[in-house]
Amino acid sequence: MKYEITQQGVRVEAIGAHGGHRVRLSTVAHSPLGLWPVSVHVRGSESEDEVAVDVPDRHHASATDALDFGYHCAVLWIDARDDRLTRRD
Repeated sequence: MKYEITQQGVRVEAIGAHGGHRVRLSTVAHSPLGLWPVSVHVRGSESEDEVAVDVPDRHHASATDALDFGYHCAVLWIDARDDRLTRRD
């Protein structure tokens, strides 16, 4: 499992991890319009602040689709950041 759903109610939150970073995802639990936006935050360690990850606007068919897309965006962001930090030109 990529992430674990930690809270349900008006919002659905999920916590996951990738490459030593914590990933927090959030979306709405129920959407009368059938649209589930997603917000993504990443933290490298407990002493670091969370960073909001820019996520392209997309129309997701369900909360699960929104969380999966958000996690994928977080993985790409983390991998790109790690690549910049380790690359020596």
